[in-house]
Amino acid sequence: MIFLFISQIISIIFSLYWRFPWIDNIMHFWGGAAAAMGMIWWTFYSAKVSASTKNLPKLYITIIILGFVALVGVFWEFYELIVDKFITKNNYISLFQQGSLLDTLKDIFADLLGGAAAVWRFFYERKKQ
Repeated sequence: MIFLFISQIISIIFSLYWRFPWIDNIMHFWGGAAAAMGMIWWTFYSAKVSASTKNLPKLYITIIILGFVALVGVFWEFYELIVDKFITKNNYISLFQQGSLLDTLKDIFADLLGGAAAVWRFFYERKKQ
């Protein structure tokens, strides 16, 4: 999370989102992975929750984690919209370069892809133990 926060600040300061538009995809991928890792930790390693989730099927766990990742992604898109419309008042030509519904869906897809990669890695490592 610290890496993502610092990367976000550096990208904004040096206008990297305008120079290299593909950085947005990478940031959403890693953001989705970080959200999934946080949910994995909370689901399996938090003392209050882990006892009730140990026997859930993998499909249910995957749906719960990816659902959380999608929720975080949607909230982030609302944040981008609020910044663009109400704070910078540039109507989609500002800090985050919101362009269209396609851009929003691409961002959420990248979030889910990062979350799926984290879930896959978690189950892979768990199987090795």
